[in-house]
Amino acid sequence: MKLESVLKTSLDELRMQMLGSQVLFGFQFQGLFQDNFEALPVSGKTADAVALALMILVLGLIVAVPCQHRIVDQGESTLRILRVSSRCANLALGPLAAAVACDIYVATVHTVGATRSIALALGAFTLAVGAWYGLGAAMRPALNTHRGLAPMQQTPTPLHAKIEQLLTEARVILPGAQALLGFQLIVMMTQAFDRLPTGVRAIHVAALLSLVIAVVLLIAPAAIHRIAFQGRDDTKLLGPGSLIITLALLPLAASICCDLWVALYKLAGNDALSTVGALVTASILLGLWFVLPLGIRGTTRAPRARRE
Repeated sequence: MKLESVLKTSLDELRMQMLGSQVLFGFQFQGLFQDNFEALPVSGKTADAVALALMILVLGLIVAVPCQHRIVDQGESTLRILRVSSRCANLALGPLAAAVACDIYVATVHTVGATRSIALALGAFTLAVGAWYGLGAAMRPALNTHRGLAPMQQTPTPLHAKIEQLLTEARVILPGAQALLGFQLIVMMTQAFDRLPTGVRAIHVAALLSLVIAVVLLIAPAAIHRIAFQGRDDTKLLGPGSLIITLALLPLAASICCDLWVALYKLAGNDALSTVGALVTASILLGLWFVLPLGIRGTTRAPRARRE
């Protein structure tokens, strides 16, 4: 099987994880503005905050793969980016399972009580870990079908595969952005939002505007491909497309950090805590999405692009 085909499958798997995560990501923010949120015990609010942090980490790990592919490998299919994709996907499943458990507790604690909520949360966590890690680990020795096969060769990536992967990576990132955009629009219609101080609401509006920019940029490569090139493969799409997707992550990170500031203020009513949380999040996202890829690129010889 060709390397570019395996990498495309890996990116599709990342997209599935993002699609599965987007609902939880949106819930983390929306739940804070629901009528019953204030009635939650301290443990419920703490679990919600932990789940929010976990979901941001999940998003950061999933999006890190397109970033490294664009910045380090410049769109070439390499064994290195395939390993990174597999590693990030596996790492993201752990905090995702923990976030599911936290959200089950948050959603049920006021209905069935703390003891039963903890049992439900632990059951959900065990099920997720068993399905996501346990089944694969159990089946791997029995279905080790790659044994005896020739290793995949790293060859110049065909133009069609590059464009297909470019558009797939935009689709990997987009669901996370759209989940946040849905929250940002809906929450402005709630009474809880109206009770926030003017400055806090202004930060939310800034987050909304930043995310609109990110979503517009993420959709742009597909529109350019259709309008400028009538859907045909063309090397002129690769450079601008990669740049647009990479730049879209800057307003996306800004939007996440601004809305995290609002969420932490809603939780604790403390400006200092909100600021520290937003700055830590910015450091993590920018580190995963830009600093680390640029550092790897500086120490790794970039793959030679194929002349089309």
